[in-house]
Amino acid sequence: MTTKKVSRRTVAQRPTRESKLPRAHRRGVRRGDTTRHAILEAAERCFAERGFDGVSLRAITQAAGVDLALVNYHFGSKDNLLRAVIVRRARVVHEDRVRALEGARHEAGTKSPSVEAIVAAFLEPLLRRLIAGDRGWRRYGRLVSQLDVLPQFAGLTGEVLDPTALHFINALRLALPKTPAQSIYWGYMFLIGSMVQAISATGRIERLSRDLCRSNDIEGALRELVPFISAGMRASASRSG
Repeated sequence: MTTKKVSRRTVAQRPTRESKLPRAHRRGVRRGDTTRHAILEAAERCFAERGFDGVSLRAITQAAGVDLALVNYHFGSKDNLLRAVIVRRARVVHEDRVRALEGARHEAGTKSPSVEAIVAAFLEPLLRRLIAGDRGWRRYGRLVSQLDVLPQFAGLTGEVLDPTALHFINALRLALPKTPAQSIYWGYMFLIGSMVQAISATGRIERLSRDLCRSNDIEGALRELVPFISAGMRASASRSG
């Protein structure tokens, strides 16, 4: 009777796809990922603090501690670098928002979610990250608030952010079936404008309120924003009805 020899190699020890690559190549891939991450982090910080036009690629590479040629290798241009900076966090926010909206739909059952639930599903994923105080998300919020009002970046923000926008506009149209389509689109733009003001942290609200309100009070802004935007959209619905 023959006994099969049991391999000493466990499942965990089986070679992965990457482990089949030459060791020098694997090290190069990891170094490339690390370099790309360092450039993105430095670019996000520089763009948020000085604006797109106020910072050069050389300044970004100096902040990242890498050679200028590596930016061209990984991103090709300053415009492409900005797009990569926006996309990496916009994708996370989009997924969070879609999950929040699906949760609102589940709660609503056979009905459409309320306007308040839809607005909250849009606002909370980004604002909660800002409330948490992560510096990267704070910079992203500042950068988005800058780009959203600059015409030269309309194509970029549209390409990256419009899929999320249309997802929520469709949800609002279902929640407010008697509201004219143009009112829904304007309502969405007012939602974006209000959010941008809330996260821009210009210090103006401190001056106007004599420090009664604070730009860094994102939690307070969120409490005010959801009923404010929702009431405006409901007003459009009742006017058209």
